[in-house]
Amino acid sequence: MTPPVTTDVPDSAAEEDAPFFPAPRTCPFSAPRQYTEFREAGGLHKVAIWDGSRHWLATRHEDIRAVLASPHFSADVRRPEFPLVHSNQREHEGGLFLRLDDPEHARLRKMLTHEFSVRKTRAMSDQLLPVTDELIDAMLAAGGPVDFVKEFALPLPSRAICVILGVPYEDHELFQRHADAGTDLSIPHEERARAHAEAFAYYSELVERKRREPADDMISRLIADHTGPDGFSPEQLPVLVNILVGAGHETTANMLGLGTTALLLNPDQRELLRTRPELAPSAAEEMLRYWGIVSTDPRRVATEDVEIGGQSVRKGEAVIVSLVAGNRDPLAFGPDADEVDIARNARGHVAFGFGTHQCLGQNLARVEMQVAWPRLFARIPDLRLAVDVDALPFKTNSIVYGLESLPVTW
Repeated sequence: MTPPVTTDVPDSAAEEDAPFFPAPRTCPFSAPRQYTEFREAGGLHKVAIWDGSRHWLATRHEDIRAVLASPHFSADVRRPEFPLVHSNQREHEGGLFLRLDDPEHARLRKMLTHEFSVRKTRAMSDQLLPVTDELIDAMLAAGGPVDFVKEFALPLPSRAICVILGVPYEDHELFQRHADAGTDLSIPHEERARAHAEAFAYYSELVERKRREPADDMISRLIADHTGPDGFSPEQLPVLVNILVGAGHETTANMLGLGTTALLLNPDQRELLRTRPELAPSAAEEMLRYWGIVSTDPRRVATEDVEIGGQSVRKGEAVIVSLVAGNRDPLAFGPDADEVDIARNARGHVAFGFGTHQCLGQNLARVEMQVAWPRLFARIPDLRLAVDVDALPFKTNSIVYGLESLPVTW
């Protein structure tokens, strides 16, 4: 086990054997073993990222929340010290409101919060239920086995975010390809840049179309109410829509696939949800906690000297947080934190981050899961894996953890 690194240790010694981040999940159902060891040892630890640079890693739930809530850390990827996720990140995300610091970040974010409010997203339940039934009908008509990711987990959130934003769902294969290019860490720099340029061209044309022919959707409202000197610039809006479409379906699709897998492998939990659908909200929170699907973010740079978990972090040093390790912290979620319990009070999880930058679309993701799982197991109570669990193809080199496919039958 690597001991906590302190500022009394010379940099050369502290960084000599820093493990690589992100570490692979040797077991697809648990946090990387190295992170678990770090969390148990306490404090921050040095890790090396793809470009060879070394940074602090926070793995304890308490430390993660402290970093993400602190005003003394910056989320701005334009800072030269920022630990980039990949070589294109500064080019593609620099200046995007998601990567700005307050008060500018808060000012721009406020223009979007109404669209993703609890009240507005909960009102979508009535729209999501018939879509859920339609997808289940299609699965039943096709007969098993089917790929649950392709036939259910991807189309449900894709259709939801398309309705909200006003993006044509018939283009879903196009924006799915763009989203894959943005999250797959194995994609070369040139290919990622090409996909980003294609996405920008597509969303620029869509924004212009909405400008000419506004409708009752989020893009039209953003153009009417929040563009110009005090809002989003013409260059920012297509990038923003691209981010919202990708985040709005990619992460939830992965959660639907992973959560369904966990319920299939824990039949007592599946039956509990089937017989007590009122547990759907806590089931969604528990799955978010259990999986912790964001593998590489958040990352922050200290804007002044600060102490986290007993470790002094100097101004200009970066801290990466491991959400998956924090969400399995027994000090926060009990000694059984590595197990699935849909009745657990898991609302303190950090799956959506924490602080002012936490996920904008979290309320929508919650509603989609709360609608999908009770309906799925009510209509197909004998749903089961069509392959051995060891044959499931988990994503091993992606910003967002998930399954490539999920063969199921009944």
